Amino acid sequence: LILVMATQAKTTLISLVGKPGSGKGTYGALLASRYRNLTFLSVGDVLRDSAKRNETLRRVLTSGKLVDDTIVNEAVIESLQEENLQQLKAQHSIDSDAKIFNDGGEHIILDGFPRTDAQTKLLSKWPSSLEPALAIYFDVPDDIVITKLLGRRKCTICGGNFNINGVEQDDWDMPPLLPKNGCKEKCDWDIHWEKRDDDTADIIKERMQVFRQETEPVLESWSDSNRLVTFVPYKGVKEMDRLAGVLENYFHKHSLT
Repeated sequence: LILVMATQAKTTLISLVGKPGSGKGTYGALLASRYRNLTFLSVGDVLRDSAKRNETLRRVLTSGKLVDDTIVNEAVIESLQEENLQQLKAQHSIDSDAKIFNDGGEHIILDGFPRTDAQTKLLSKWPSSLEPALAIYFDVPDDIVITKLLGRRKCTICGGNFNINGVEQDDWDMPPLLPKNGCKEKCDWDIHWEKRDDDTADIIKERMQVFRQETEPVLESWSDSNRLVTFVPYKGVKEMDRLAGVLENYFHKHSLT
């Protein structure tokens, strides 16, 4: 997940990284609803939408393998165009008038890029003002992310993303992520809630292996340059205040705001 913060002088990128099922998309969407000048963009959602019209891309996504880096790079750049961002912003509700930065800029939460060394190199060819400044890594054990992945559901009626599986073990207390007042469209959970095609035990195993092979080296690069912060979300979405605090404290400490 990358948080793009536009200022008059530069656009700062902050990447949130984690295993499949670690909650990157959920935290990104919640951050966007928390601040008026944040817009959430999921690269995974962009690719899955494209896969509806591209059978080759659909097969790659459902296999658990990563999509070609050039295709992902082009999808990110296209999605960052002003007209596309305005459409995204219109799709998400804002729960607060607060702004995470008071610089007058519009900031973007981008989930899912870069996640390979090759994507990092492609990103380096973007304007220098887009160079990433920080990565926050969601450190979640394999058994917990697997449980959460197997519980992911999307409502075909209201479009909401939910999770029917909770985790209570050791220091971890992550309740199921369900609609607070029921689905607005009065959907039937058994009929209208669907799993993603790639949320199966075999494909999850493949995706975890891909993460270790492709993304862990990217984390090492962040760490080697002293730009990696590790965040352990023991209580899932109940950690949002702490996550926001870590982010804001880093900005103040390094004079990014």
